[in-house]
Amino acid sequence: MRLVKIGVAAVSQKVADFAGNTNRLRAVIETARADRVHLLVTPELCISGYSLEDRVWWPDIARRSWTALESLAPLCQGISVFVGLPVRMNSLIYNGVALVHDTKIRGLIFKKYLPTYSIFYEGRNWTPWNGGVTEYRGVPAGDLVFRMPYGMVSAEVCEDLWSPQSPARARVQLGAEIVCNCSASPFTPRKNEARKRLVQGAAAGLSCVYAFANTLGLDNSRLVFDGGGIIAKPERLVAVGPILSKKTWTLTSGVVDLDEISRTRAENSTWRATANGTPADCLGRVVAVEGDYRSAMLGEYVAAMPPDFFSADEAQESNEAKAYLDELFDALVLGLRDYFEKVGAFQRFLIALSGGRDSALCLLLAVHAARAFKEGTEAARFAERVHTIYLPNDAFSSTATHDAAKALAAELGVPFKVVSIKEEAALALAKAGEILGDPAAVTPLAKQNLQARVRGAMMLNWANSAFGLLLVTSNLSEAAVGYTTTGGDNQGGYSPIANLPKTLVGRLLEHIAKRDGIRSMQQILAMPPSAELAADQQDERDLMPYVVLDDLLYLFARRRMSLADCWRVLCHRRKEHSPEQLREWTGKFGRLFAQNQWKREQLPVSMKVLELDLDPKTGFRFPVTQSIQDELDELSSALPG
Repeated sequence: MRLVKIGVAAVSQKVADFAGNTNRLRAVIETARADRVHLLVTPELCISGYSLEDRVWWPDIARRSWTALESLAPLCQGISVFVGLPVRMNSLIYNGVALVHDTKIRGLIFKKYLPTYSIFYEGRNWTPWNGGVTEYRGVPAGDLVFRMPYGMVSAEVCEDLWSPQSPARARVQLGAEIVCNCSASPFTPRKNEARKRLVQGAAAGLSCVYAFANTLGLDNSRLVFDGGGIIAKPERLVAVGPILSKKTWTLTSGVVDLDEISRTRAENSTWRATANGTPADCLGRVVAVEGDYRSAMLGEYVAAMPPDFFSADEAQESNEAKAYLDELFDALVLGLRDYFEKVGAFQRFLIALSGGRDSALCLLLAVHAARAFKEGTEAARFAERVHTIYLPNDAFSSTATHDAAKALAAELGVPFKVVSIKEEAALALAKAGEILGDPAAVTPLAKQNLQARVRGAMMLNWANSAFGLLLVTSNLSEAAVGYTTTGGDNQGGYSPIANLPKTLVGRLLEHIAKRDGIRSMQQILAMPPSAELAADQQDERDLMPYVVLDDLLYLFARRRMSLADCWRVLCHRRKEHSPEQLREWTGKFGRLFAQNQWKREQLPVSMKVLELDLDPKTGFRFPVTQSIQDELDELSSALPG
């Protein structure tokens, strides 16, 4: 991981107050250095003040601004800082940002788009940068990307972000992984919400990290600036600074992984085609900046991660989290109903209830889908179209799961039937021993799987005669590690929750049960997950805690982290477990994930509702035969981060 800590500063300025503005910037830089920030972004024209208006015509403004910049440079030991200032070049005045790194001014980037609407009249004083690269006071100036010790960095200025032809587009084609925006964006109510959407959109559209810094306070008696500051990566906001602070400056920071940006670009064919479409010499110049790089603290990076990778960032009881779960449930219902109706070959849903979470969620989806048939005009007939069955093996099936399954079916108003598999399981076990020539040769795993295969065959036969769509109740976590039985519980007509990890299944059930007042769901949620294929079996004892498994699933399969880095992240996220226990689970996950692609190739049709999808037919093309031994060896000797 290339962990880089970025800071965005909101700074109060006063027009032409070079001493006061510089002192505030000095305090920000010193604080950022102490906080081990790698890259600091400050506001637009923060040395001179933004609202210069005709004051910019006086030559001393640009001259004093450069002198102030030179006075700040010695403070920038071991840190990169973008600083905004006016630059007079060949009688033209440009709105520029200078990059200072390791006490030296490394280059200048100029504002391209000048607003002349609303309260803005920048075209009166400033010259837009028309492109290309030149030199000013011995440093490169113009369309630049800086190759820093930690990655590729560029910048743009305020309005450039708001333009549909943002200069950042060319700069990311040159390789920029971080785009910084030095801004002076005046306050209006809720404008910062629009900025957050804009910055997040830029990060996503450009496949980059985008860091936005804004002016704070009243700078020349008319305009109020609300400060703030935003750091975003393609899929989410990393950090958002406070607005309308009463302080003279604020500093907000966040840690990003630039390897994640490289991986995203490498996988995105549209981005690759765009980046490869224009000759580099038409875009600008890359400036190499020498220096050392020490990674940001892994603990800070992990602390900013969402507590749940597969759900809303907010606390579970927040309105946003509830809306997320409502939308997810509605999408699953819509997909299931449309599959049923558009195939046109079925008369009813069939679900094998186990008394567990997965089958309970499938039943809920089926009931809601049946209520929605024919645009909801036949909702009263839903019970005719949802049939359930409980298939116990007396040796291992418990009264608790039977009672939970029966209670849920009754509360939802659908038929419930019990058919024992005791005789069939005993016969299958006997025949397995006969085939092997020795009943003792039947392995414990085979004894478990044959029960699932008996159930699978019975359900498929039922579907043939009942004209039913047999719902497969396996989830994403099980698919990841092969915790399913081929020819058994992973066989059927449609797999509605195959894209949901186990932890999200639980959260969704809890939410819907509370929202809709489903009392019997508490019996199901109170029991530890179990396939009930062996005495006292518990899924998490067989595998690992689902919160750990799902973290590993996201980090390894979605973020493409190495197993060693996955483990390092877990050491910070799951401190209730020892590092060595987490290392053991990480290795186990890696082996199971790599060994079970052959099972994932055979999974039934399913719908995609999350970004991570293991279905090889819809985007996850993982080799069936491969080795991850090198990763496992690296994991075995890895040190915590």
